[in-house]
Amino acid sequence: MLEKFEDFITDLKNNSFVIVREDNVEDNRELLEYRDAEGNFEEVYEEMKIKVPEKDWEYEDLGALSLDWDAVTDQSDEAYLWGGFQLHNFSSALSSPSDFWEPYNEGRRFWENNPQPEAEAIWKDFLPKLNYINGSGHGSDGTFGCILREEGVYPCPMYFYDSGIWFELNMTLEEYYNTMLQCKAVYYWQYFYIDTEEIVKKLGNFKPVFIEHGGQYLEGPHAFDDKLRDGTISTSVEGVLLQMKNIIKRFPKLFPDVDLAYFKERCDTLEKALNK
Repeated sequence: MLEKFEDFITDLKNNSFVIVREDNVEDNRELLEYRDAEGNFEEVYEEMKIKVPEKDWEYEDLGALSLDWDAVTDQSDEAYLWGGFQLHNFSSALSSPSDFWEPYNEGRRFWENNPQPEAEAIWKDFLPKLNYINGSGHGSDGTFGCILREEGVYPCPMYFYDSGIWFELNMTLEEYYNTMLQCKAVYYWQYFYIDTEEIVKKLGNFKPVFIEHGGQYLEGPHAFDDKLRDGTISTSVEGVLLQMKNIIKRFPKLFPDVDLAYFKERCDTLEKALNK
């Protein structure tokens, strides 16, 4: 798996239409000889009673691999595009305490501004079991690929977490990593693989902009925050749809090897659901 990630980053560096702002491939390679996968997963078992088979120890070689890329544009009908990741060491993701969600979900305002009775009833017990395997490599945009950790359960179910809202993903860890690379780790790629009804249910009425003490603030999923602030769009799901369209519009030039048929199908399905 490590070679796939390294080859992907090399290909990006050779792509004249994108800019790789940062990566740590060389640093990660240097640390390989110091990693003790067997010892690390023994600790995971001691902590969580999660038995990771030896065939999956390869994920430990990914370490804390990171990437940040972007693609600017001077076209008025195109939007800025970025991608990347900051991986979380696999054994650590399995066994360490989880608190990445605290800045998003612990504030009283988050639940009051956009009531979510089902999520509010379980989040205090559920979210500590959720830990991220990757965050964004492009600053803190609130998106995380996650695993749900239950004592004695492996493989772990996969989730996508976006600024306080979470979605279950119907894929294995290997499928998640492979799909991320196929999608060039572009911002919001996960939404193409989430059930449309689930997106609409959770984000269809979610309004991330709120006014407090005369100031305008954002909380929750908020792609295209400039359009949310100026009122062009008002809900989180509209931002998801705009980003889907942005990816579909810009990928043919940036990444002509990507077959966009599936992306277009998912985008059309979401747009039709919103226009009902």
